[in-house]
Amino acid sequence: MNILTSRWLYHIRSSLHHSHRWILCLFFSIILLSVPAISSSIFPSSHPRSLTNTLTITLDCTQTNGVITPYGDINCGPVPNLNVKDGVDLTHQYQEVGIRFIRTHDFAGPTDISTIFPNWSADPTLETNYNFTSSDVFITGIINAGCRVFYRLGESAGNNESHRTPPDNISKWAEICKHIVMHYNDGWKNGFHYNITYWEIWNEPDLNGFWNGTSDEYYHLYQATVETLKAYNSSLRIGGPCTSSVTNGNYSTGFLTYLVAHQLPLDFFSWHHYANTPYELYVSACMVRTLLDSYGFTECENINTEWNVNILTPQRDKDNAQNAAFTCCSLSAFQDARLDYAFRYRGTQDPNWLMRLIGFDLSLFTYKGLYKTPALAYYAMQYLIKDTPCRLASPPINASSGITYLAGTSDDKSNITILVSNYEASDTKYTLNLSNLPWNTSYTIVHYLIDDHHHFEITQQNIETGKTYTTTQPLKRSTVHFIRLTNTSLLPEEGPQTAKIPLILRLRVLDPFTRLLGILIFLLIFG
Repeated sequence: MNILTSRWLYHIRSSLHHSHRWILCLFFSIILLSVPAISSSIFPSSHPRSLTNTLTITLDCTQTNGVITPYGDINCGPVPNLNVKDGVDLTHQYQEVGIRFIRTHDFAGPTDISTIFPNWSADPTLETNYNFTSSDVFITGIINAGCRVFYRLGESAGNNESHRTPPDNISKWAEICKHIVMHYNDGWKNGFHYNITYWEIWNEPDLNGFWNGTSDEYYHLYQATVETLKAYNSSLRIGGPCTSSVTNGNYSTGFLTYLVAHQLPLDFFSWHHYANTPYELYVSACMVRTLLDSYGFTECENINTEWNVNILTPQRDKDNAQNAAFTCCSLSAFQDARLDYAFRYRGTQDPNWLMRLIGFDLSLFTYKGLYKTPALAYYAMQYLIKDTPCRLASPPINASSGITYLAGTSDDKSNITILVSNYEASDTKYTLNLSNLPWNTSYTIVHYLIDDHHHFEITQQNIETGKTYTTTQPLKRSTVHFIRLTNTSLLPEEGPQTAKIPLILRLRVLDPFTRLLGILIFLLIFG
């Protein structure tokens, strides 16, 4: 979804030379901001959902239901993008928050087809026509961080029309893709044996910024590529269509209809969603799973390859505790959404001031390696999963109330964790009732808090005894609560300090301006 600043600015400058297009964009932007029914759907209301009663969480510590899925999947990193001066390698940070799977999109060029195979007229079977110099740095960086690679085959958005135009020889394009697989999996051209399994065909072909062809042309590209790659190695997992909207019929029902008619394999269905609420993400994930099953793709994985908050929200709401709560609620709701992987967009930062001003910086960390507050959601989730992976039985989570909770226990019964998140509900209280605690001696209970003043910090610590435990605690909006019960002396470390949000990004008076500019950029680039 993200596009390099220079490419954005190129499109803006180009559009200024065509004033009629600029005027149309401005006209529609004014309409979007002025019509309440439309603007409220784009910019979610700041009014919280109302809860009339205290939330009651009741858990039997002997009852488990499978294991907790980490969803430690992300776009970009840990190596900083080539265009980011003085950016740091985020390997340590990624390991600290439990990132396990990295998608190769928006590296600003290195893993794009046009970078690796720069001369389209060249012979795709010859080693001399490939340049893996920059892509090797990024792919090896992922492997060295202990992560898996999810390789996006295609192009980043930009001002080069040929990168958005369907290849004039799709068989040749598929052959190039095969040789990229050969380089990274089978040592071709002094390559590697990284056993990269997941290969995604293109990115957001439903948007003109990435694909100016038709949906039928994308279907044909997918067919040529999946047949070529499967013929080379049938164990590879190939998928798409990487749509920006699960409600776009051309890239949902139309795509699946084409696959069925031509008896083509689909190992995973990939899709994107920048949502107003975690519940929207939950609904989309369930809808995709139901759709796949209805077309007979019951073994096809359901993979979200880009998600985050609505991209048109102010930058402060991407960097503050509100997004941390959004993230924890989403990661909790995913547990019951029949979702296989969820690649958050994104890890690394492009620090350009204009992109930050209009709210297009979706990174978890600054380019200097500092945590943003939402990264603490992954930090908390990592401790939940690492120490207490067995999920305690509870009703299914869908985040429709704006509040979620998720609980786990360790195999040896030494630790129990409860994660409670309030993204959009009004300030309330929660009562936690735990029964059948596994200890006959005393144990420690520690409460950690993430909000705009606490960075996963301990707020309470007590020694208790007995087989039951009950507590009632405040649960304010935009907060995350992490409760650890343990009969050991080991406790999760408090979180690192987080980057401060600059004053200019906290000025709400600028919101109409930044929203208008954001809408203009989207209309100019994506149409």
